[in-house]
Amino acid sequence: MRKVIFDTDPGQDDAVAILAALGSPDEIEVLGISAVAGNIPLHHTVNNALRLVELAGRPDIPVYAGADRPFAHRLVTAEHVHGVTGLDGPDLPQPVTKPRQGHSVDFIIDTVRRLPEKTVTIAALGPLTNIALAFLKAPDIIERLQGVVLMGGAYFEVGNITPTAEFNIYVDPDAAGIVFRSGADITVLPLDVTHQMHSTPPR
Repeated sequence: MRKVIFDTDPGQDDAVAILAALGSPDEIEVLGISAVAGNIPLHHTVNNALRLVELAGRPDIPVYAGADRPFAHRLVTAEHVHGVTGLDGPDLPQPVTKPRQGHSVDFIIDTVRRLPEKTVTIAALGPLTNIALAFLKAPDIIERLQGVVLMGGAYFEVGNITPTAEFNIYVDPDAAGIVFRSGADITVLPLDVTHQMHSTPPR
């Protein structure tokens, strides 16, 4: 079983990934969800994370609020893709549970330090602001991580925000630079991978 912290800006695409992980308890132990501004502003990403853990019957999973803006640029969002709330479409109830106290960067640092070395993976599904802040504040956690698995960038595919830029990297390129230069064990799943994930229409 892999222990995972999700760092995310849900978003319909991230919602599917989180629900898939929560539906696979024999393979993935979700330690918590760290929300970041990205697809929509932070208050929506936190709220959506809470809605998802409740939908999955796992309100025990802690949700923390993280960075509300990129390092050095204004926040670029994607309501034109995900709707105003980020989860427009399904009629999900508003959450009853509340986000945990404290910043998600501190949650990431404390969790990685508390658990044995090489047992925690960060699944980064949005801009990398929180991860970069955690690495700058506590560089010792870089070597303790099992790795970072992130969705970002593009290889043969064109970008989805400009002809050459993928959204997550584009929103906070400074944070991406910090993470990629950190020395962490990083697995990158670019647009080329996500475009191979198809769903069939309902019958």
